[in-house]
Amino acid sequence: MSELSISGSQVQLQPPPQVQPQTASPVVEPFRITTNAPQMSDVNLTPGRRKLQKWLGRVLRIVITDGRVLVGFFNCTDRDANIVLSMCAEYLVEGQEPRLLGNVMVAKKHIVSLNIDEPTPSSSLLAQ
Repeated sequence: MSELSISGSQVQLQPPPQVQPQTASPVVEPFRITTNAPQMSDVNLTPGRRKLQKWLGRVLRIVITDGRVLVGFFNCTDRDANIVLSMCAEYLVEGQEPRLLGNVMVAKKHIVSLNIDEPTPSSSLLAQ
């Protein structure tokens, strides 16, 4: 993609900067939510907490007991396994327009299934 440079009243296209070829393609991370909370080193975290930390900011798809599907960014969880999603959308019937909800807390007792939407099917970042 080319960058635009505006000078006076003319818009000129500039070629993109030359990128040196790399031996391996870089891993593109999906959108991440940043936090100012103190970060613990990975050495001190249990494998479960390490996995939860990798899931922060990823898109979660939760099916709840009444059949609704909630899709949003995984924001946090608590000791009781309740989940908070941000920028959440609710799907009553698959294929219909979603209802935008914003921030949602889903109680553990209502969660039937939970999936993480990965950017590409071949990505194995979450399997580690």
